[in-house]
Order: sequence, then C-alpha cells, then structure tokens
Amino acid sequence: MALNLKQNLSQKLLQKLSPQQLQLMKLMQVTTMGLEQRIKEELQENPALEEFSGGKDDEISINQLKEEPEDGHFNDDDSASDSRLDDPQAKNDFDVSDYVDSEREDYAYKLKSDNYRDPDDDYREPIRFKQGFQEQLSDELGMLPLSPVQRQIGEVIIGNLDRDGYLQRSTEAMVNDLAFSFNLMTTPAEVEEVLRRIQRLEPSGIGGRDLRECLLIQIRNKIEDAVEKQADLGSLFVLKTAGSVLEKCFDAFAKRQYARIAEKLKVNEEDLKDAIDLIKTLDPKPGRSGTEAAENGMMNVIPDFYLMNDEGRLLLTVNAKNDPDLRVSPAYEEMLLKYDQERKKGADTSARQAEQTKEAAFFVKQKIDSARWFMEMIRQRRNTMLHTMQAIVDFQHDYFLEGDISLLKPMRLKDIAQIIKMDVSTVSRVINNKYIQTHFGMFVVKSFFSQSIENEEGEEVSTTQIKDILRQLIENEDKTRPLTDDVLAGRLKDNGFAVARRTVAKYREGLGFQVARLRKQM
Repeated sequence: MALNLKQNLSQKLLQKLSPQQLQLMKLMQVTTMGLEQRIKEELQENPALEEFSGGKDDEISINQLKEEPEDGHFNDDDSASDSRLDDPQAKNDFDVSDYVDSEREDYAYKLKSDNYRDPDDDYREPIRFKQGFQEQLSDELGMLPLSPVQRQIGEVIIGNLDRDGYLQRSTEAMVNDLAFSFNLMTTPAEVEEVLRRIQRLEPSGIGGRDLRECLLIQIRNKIEDAVEKQADLGSLFVLKTAGSVLEKCFDAFAKRQYARIAEKLKVNEEDLKDAIDLIKTLDPKPGRSGTEAAENGMMNVIPDFYLMNDEGRLLLTVNAKNDPDLRVSPAYEEMLLKYDQERKKGADTSARQAEQTKEAAFFVKQKIDSARWFMEMIRQRRNTMLHTMQAIVDFQHDYFLEGDISLLKPMRLKDIAQIIKMDVSTVSRVINNKYIQTHFGMFVVKSFFSQSIENEEGEEVSTTQIKDILRQLIENEDKTRPLTDDVLAGRLKDNGFAVARRTVAKYREGLGFQVARLRKQM
C-alpha cells in the first residue's frame, strides 16, 4: 500500500504567556524579603535600572493606588514588545523621544561622602554566626589529656556524629576507618574509651547511639555533677530513679505505662512523677540545641501587609519598606540621545560606523525596555496584592474588626477570585507564604481560608472555628485522663458540631496533638 503525503491547512486558537507575564506570576509568589532580593538581582543584571531616593512611603494603601499615575513609558502590549526585540527591523522602528523624558532635570553624578549613615536609614544588625557543636567538641577535645592516637580516634568519632549529635557508626566500623584511612591499629575497647570521654563533653548527650542512650548520658552527667557538688540526697534519688526508668523501663516509659514502671521499680507515684518530669527536661537532640536557638533568633518574620483598626475603620496597607524607588538610568537616556544624534548624521559616517551606532542604540533600547517592564511588574504585583488582601479583609470584616475566631466565615480561593475578577491561581500566588500584621496579632494569610461545615442549626461555619474549639478541649483536658477521639467528637457534638471521629483525628493531627495514650501525664 503506497503512502501519500498531504498538506493540510488548519487554524488553532492557542493561549501563550509572554515572558513578562511569567515573570509577574513568579513575583506574585515571593514574600517581601524575597522581593528585595529579586530587585537586587535585577539591579545587578540590568545597568539601565537604578535605585534612587525618591521619598517613597514605607506603606502603601488602596487609596494611594487610585491616586498613583500610570507610567506613560510602559507599553501595555508586552508580548508584542517582546517579539520586536528579536526583530532586526525593530532597530529602525523605535522613536527616541518615547524613551527620553524631555522635562527631566540635568542629571549629573554627584560625589557623596560615605563616611556617615543617614539617621533615617534602616539599620540592620549584622548576622552573627554560631560555632557548630562539632567544632565546639573539637576545641574541647584539644583540652583533654589524650595521646595522639586517642586524639585521632576522637576526631573520627566527632566526624561521625550526625546533626542531632547521635553516633551513626559502630565502633568496629570506626576501627576499620582508622586502619584504612590513618594507618592506626586500634581495638573497639580503645574507641569505646575515647567515646565515653567525649560523652562527658558539652552539649550533654552527645555521642549516643539512640534516644535511650542519649538521655542516659545526660542523666549520668547530671549525677556526676550532683555528687561533685555534694547535692542533697533527695535530688540524687530523683536522678537515680530517672536513670533506672531509662535503663530498665524505657519501652514502658515510651508507652506512658506509668503504673507498670512504678510496680517494677518499687517507687511511689510522687517519686516517679519527679523522675518523669526530670526526664522531660532532657534534650533529645543535643546537636541542634545551640544551632536551632541561633537560627530561631535570626528568623524574623516580616509582614507583607498591615491592618489597623482606626475606631472601627479597617485600614489596610502593603509593606513597601524593602521596595526601593527604581527608575531608568538618566545616563542610559543620554546615551540613547547621543546615538540618535549620531544616527541622524549617518551621511557623514561610514556604513560600518552607522551599523555599530544602530547596534548600540538597539542594545540601550532593550535595556531601557527591560527596566520599564520590571518596574511595571513591581507596580502590578503591589496593586494585585492590595486588591486581593482588601477583598479578604472585606469578606472577613467582622473577624478583623473584633479578632474573634468565632466570627471567621468559611472562605475559599474561588470566593475571592470572583470578587477581584481574577483567576483562582492568581489568588493562590498572592497569599502564598504571606503574613499580615493586625491589631490582635500576626497571621499567615492562608489561615483565613477554610472549608465550611453545617452545625445542628443548619448554619455554615468555618472548619477553623471547629479546630479552635478542638484545640481548647485538648489543652484544657485532664492530663492524667486525656480525651480520646470518640470523646472529643462527643464534646464537639455538644457544642453543636456533628463531626465524625475520623475527622476529629485528622483535625487533631493537623493541630499537632498526639493520640490520647501518648498525651497522658502523671
């Protein structure tokens, strides 16, 4: 059977996003800190874009957007403008007057002394780096009276600690490592001896093979310190009881089987409670103790929005503190003027010089276009964020006015998308990782969205409200007899919410609470 080649003419309707639209969608997702970094990158990549002190407000409201003039230089047809950048004919199609402000001032570079700081400038405390626990252990190891062989064994042990401070390799494996890597013939007993000395160093608990050993190391170190300081017998008894719990009854302790522990160790409930309380103060991840504290101290959440209650009137502003004033470089505008003047004198120059001038002018035009597109995208991002957040505030007006979670209405992304007449994906990008500072606290914007559920009266209520009631029930329960999921479902029903037990379990896990058996305390 012969194959025939045919040509068919067909029409297709395709929707394509321009590079500028893709960049705008990415900008929608970044936070205030992320935007600052993105602007810095653009300033480095595009010399036609520069930062200047324009006296811009740190916060911009929805009313200011209405008064803000449009940028006359920006071409709304992004896709068309972008396609012309690759068109050789476009080198002769643009008008220089569209790229130069005829009413601009005579921009000249002025020298400015940099030996002082403007008191109005935002001062940032320098980042302080904290020494890691492995470096700290190496320093402590250097102060111990060890032989060269023991010191090398100690360095190998420290190098095999994971980020939590646990030892991940067996002593036999480290003996092999020392033999093959350092040509040191040692025995497991010698490695264990050095390991025990490292386990006495700070942070306490370092070098354990598992959680049980890690906690036991901390208890043993505390007992040694108590004996050295001649502590009272009561404190020593509690420490030794805690050690016995971990050494002899660790499985029962993990399962909260306190009656079985008391029976096996032959201690009364009061003494066992003191020992359990002591164990709860121990650090299960000693390697992260200093690191997490340093990281948490450096992680400051910067709100993207501010909401104030001015005597019953809600005022929303967007945080523009880290959003610098941008403009097209006057030097590039002057450069384009110069190239235009040279182009008009084309008759007096050679063909090669004319072509070089044309190429240079087109390069400058591209950079200026890119700078204006970026500034317009920053403006569109700010406008879209404000309009979206304003719609959320209007939708949840009663809640934001009082701060009472019972007033939080069910709200979906689709509801806000219909109000602002944009796509659901746009709303999702706007609220992604964004925070709002209100007069009653700081919240993740995404937390205001929730599904609905009907109460016994047939009214739709937010699932966030149900989760808050569930959280209060668990926090206020009798810790010696914690509430099971069935009981919690019954309590919610008493409050007018008919919620299934499996739904209660899902909400409980989402709130970070364990099952009743593991929440039990003495």
